[in-house]
Amino acid sequence: MTGTSAGNPLSGAENIIRLLPRRPLDMHKGDRGRLLVAGGSGHYPGAPSLSALGALRSGAGVVTLLSLPQVCAACAARLPEAVFWPAENVGDWLDLALDGAPSNAAAVVGPGLERSEEAQDFVTGMWKRWPHPLLVDGDGLFALAEKGKDLPPREDTLLTPHEGEAARLLGTTPGAVCSGREEAVRALADRWGGTVLLKGHGTLIARRGDKIIHRLDWGGPELAVPGSGDVLSGCIGALLAAGLNPLDAARLGGALHGMAGERLAGDGVDGVLASEIAGALRAVLHGLRRLAV
Repeated sequence: MTGTSAGNPLSGAENIIRLLPRRPLDMHKGDRGRLLVAGGSGHYPGAPSLSALGALRSGAGVVTLLSLPQVCAACAARLPEAVFWPAENVGDWLDLALDGAPSNAAAVVGPGLERSEEAQDFVTGMWKRWPHPLLVDGDGLFALAEKGKDLPPREDTLLTPHEGEAARLLGTTPGAVCSGREEAVRALADRWGGTVLLKGHGTLIARRGDKIIHRLDWGGPELAVPGSGDVLSGCIGALLAAGLNPLDAARLGGALHGMAGERLAGDGVDGVLASEIAGALRAVLHGLRRLAV
């Protein structure tokens, strides 16, 4: 499953078109899926906002941001389409998530969360108790590496590390991950029990127990910008919320993200903003749906 930055960014997309969620004429926003995004901090207020934006641009129906009051306020000013659960004490987030989320919601945990003890406890608590599909990214991966040694594997989870985060989870070096990417993504999937998307040039996706490792070659250096990974986590989270299993959500979401980058790269690989990657997702999805007809 590959793409090319030369020519049509939708080239080679036949294998992922069939993964697109159905859009019946009588659907309502709840049918599109409900996603909880939990993250953000004083230093990184924009990260969960970009995840929420990526989710909405990928077709999510209801996106709820659980974060600090100031993060929610900042996000509401630029993304009024989201729902907000502000809570000053991160130690209260787990109960809010478990008590308030609808029964069919997926969750993205970790964008901009920072690394406090309370934040790490929140992530491990979500791993243990969140009863729906769960994507862990950013500082959520740090929490798993630091406090997750005794956590059991979970089949309905999806991890989206870059090489540095993968190295921390595996107790090795980024260089070792870079030189053995297939071994690394398979080892992570085996340990954590679900699906792992290893970001980087030639994104790799593995699911525990599968012999096949999927490779995505859409996108290039235009995606190597701050916040790009947050948009990716939101995009994949929207697909989890729509009912795709973690492997198919990773395959489709990773492809959409890369195609959005290629669409923007027509005007150059420098100066791309993560919010522009999110904005390009709508046109990419539209193009794929037209090919599917």
